[in-house]
Amino acid sequence: MRLLFVVVLLSGLAWASPGTPCSEQPYTLETPEGLAGGGNLEFDGDVAIFTDGACLETKGLRLQAPSLRYDQAEGLLTAQQIEVETPRYRFWAEESQIKNQVLQAHGIRVTTCRCGDDLRMLSQSLRFDTKSGEVVLEDSRLEAYRLGLARFDALRLDVNQPLSENLGLHSTEASTLIFPLRLDFDQGLNLGLSEFPLSNTFSGRFSTRITLLGLRLGSPDPVLRLGFSGQEEGRRARLELDLKSSGPASRGEVVDGPVFFTHDSEKGRFAFGLKQSFALDGFTLIPYAWFAQDWRDGTPATQEQGLAAGAELRYRFELQEGPFRFRLEPFGVLGFYNQPQQYLAYGGQVEGHYRADFSVRLGYAWAIESTPGRFWLERRETTQKLSGSLQYQQIQLQTEHDFLKNQTQASLRIGYAQSYGEVWAQLNSCWNCVGKTLSNGRDDWERRELVVGFTPVPLTCTYDLNLSPLLGYDFLRQGVSRWGLELRYADCCLIWRLGYQEVRIAQDPSEVPNGKLVFGLEIR
Repeated sequence: MRLLFVVVLLSGLAWASPGTPCSEQPYTLETPEGLAGGGNLEFDGDVAIFTDGACLETKGLRLQAPSLRYDQAEGLLTAQQIEVETPRYRFWAEESQIKNQVLQAHGIRVTTCRCGDDLRMLSQSLRFDTKSGEVVLEDSRLEAYRLGLARFDALRLDVNQPLSENLGLHSTEASTLIFPLRLDFDQGLNLGLSEFPLSNTFSGRFSTRITLLGLRLGSPDPVLRLGFSGQEEGRRARLELDLKSSGPASRGEVVDGPVFFTHDSEKGRFAFGLKQSFALDGFTLIPYAWFAQDWRDGTPATQEQGLAAGAELRYRFELQEGPFRFRLEPFGVLGFYNQPQQYLAYGGQVEGHYRADFSVRLGYAWAIESTPGRFWLERRETTQKLSGSLQYQQIQLQTEHDFLKNQTQASLRIGYAQSYGEVWAQLNSCWNCVGKTLSNGRDDWERRELVVGFTPVPLTCTYDLNLSPLLGYDFLRQGVSRWGLELRYADCCLIWRLGYQEVRIAQDPSEVPNGKLVFGLEIR
């Protein structure tokens, strides 16, 4: 007897059900597609009926239902109240039928929660074409704590991806926020919505976002930020407007294939033009043309405005032999302006890498400008840097030497990993580093900072919490440079984050001594 039904239906799902394995059921049937089982097996003509813990199990798949009915003559499987569990999702359906490797189900509920369903997707119907691997939830809505967040005509869901990726909620940070609510304190209170997603009802992805933020509230220079961004294949647009006492400021870009427009009012920059890449083997040719304006030193006194056209040529050569890898990427830029001036820049990168029981990397980057470029878009700043890194088990060393500035930076990190987390220490140093001014008016030529901390293992249990402390000490000024503490708590659906960090002695020109309070949420 051949039961060609459920395995093809949900191929590729990884199951982690706490129930009894099908192989341990009283009645089992080995099929070319997997193992079917149950506490009871009956036949009604050509219909095989599994009941009493009916299930189907194969590599990467487990399905449970009160009963499974398979009509061998019609090749149709019907089941009610099916329950499915994967490492990322749990599924329920009131009614379902499978035929020709297509699942049709009704009364769908999907959640990522470990217990309960405070965060869930509700759908009238589901269609799963196993040939293409496409899952579509028809007429669905996203809810959190019974509060409706979005509705979709058709939501395409890949059960092997996190919910945030399926919904297009990507973040530049290590973790993705389910609710784009910003609440922190950094030189003032920051409160509002940051890139709040608006759903695309057809594609089922949050491709449009809005921003409404109050920044540095309570400080002498508060900011109200309004923003909009959207994207689709080959196109994207972004606009931010800052309203503040010193005057409004805006920045943004619009890209449609090779055509683009970008601007930043605070830097006095804008450009409208064309830029396209053409690749052939290891070569990449990037012709460009634009009308632009730039403030070279950030003030209107050095304003440049006009036309620019030219091309950039790159060649990428890679060689890998066992644990060794070598990469060479030279480039050249030739540009012309609407005045008696041309721009020529050339340089490249060379890097060698060895990865085995330990990892070693050595690289050199250089760039030479024959004449200064007029606009930031074509400029390739003069560079001459040698960098390297070494990693062995929990020891990491990174260093960089800038020949033009005669400046060397290095960091050494040593960790001690245990089952509960990692205790680590990192020494950050910089020799002959200019740019930060001390409170007494002297330039800071060197930096020595030791930071120690603890990174716990990721939360896996429900109603669990952990703490991540860090403490920094400045040896040159002989004082605490920074400290911080982050609390993470996991409930059934979310991981809640609350942290505070304070910079007491700035180590970088971009750092400002102050305290920062951060609140965030993550999807489990």
